[in-house]
Amino acid sequence: MNERLTKIIQGRTIELVAKEEGMVVFVFGDHSRMRVKVAGGPTVNRLGEGIIESAGQDGAELILIGEDGRTATLRLDEPGSSITVTDKDDKVEYAG
Repeated sequence: MNERLTKIIQGRTIELVAKEEGMVVFVFGDHSRMRVKVAGGPTVNRLGEGIIESAGQDGAELILIGEDGRTATLRLDEPGSSITVTDKDDKVEYAG
């Protein structure tokens, strides 16, 4: 489990998930955002619009777990420097 990231995003409600080339952006109910740079290949998102329970990292994969047990698995482009969480004012809360 990525405890630092979990502490920041736990309890936030996903309002929107936007996918672009090499990037997945989660927009939360408090207007904060999590940007994840992803590598090529499949991304599995069964999380939908829900509340984040925890975040884990397994090598080059970021695993997000919702309160109902649904998950999203994202293949990170560069583990350790692919995730950025910003608050509603675009101030960085997490980078890693």
